[in-house]
Amino acid sequence: MRMLMTVVGATGAILVTAGAASAQSGAPPSPQQAAGGPIGRMTAGEQTWRFESEEMRRARLGSPEELEGEYGAERMDLARRVSDLIDQGKCREARELASEAGERSMVIRIRQTCRQRG
Repeated sequence: MRMLMTVVGATGAILVTAGAASAQSGAPPSPQQAAGGPIGRMTAGEQTWRFESEEMRRARLGSPEELEGEYGAERMDLARRVSDLIDQGKCREARELASEAGERSMVIRIRQTCRQRG
């Protein structure tokens, strides 16, 4: 019995030592290990949720005529010009145009959009 306890004790010590050694190896876990699974892959449920969310967002936006009625033709024209500048990669000009028009929220959105692209 005493021999069995010594063997169990020695095995436990080896396991503890091995665990401590692997914890001290200094190698950080890979992003995949840290996330707990594959990165960039969505489940079918996540894909469905993303599609439906995008569909609802687009439905909430409404037609160009509805948007123009809500925000005014002048602001919609400004938004189109700003969008064209952003598509051309002229973020600074887009920010200046929106700033001159007094559209602070548009300036903030332009900064966010240009950071994501660049």
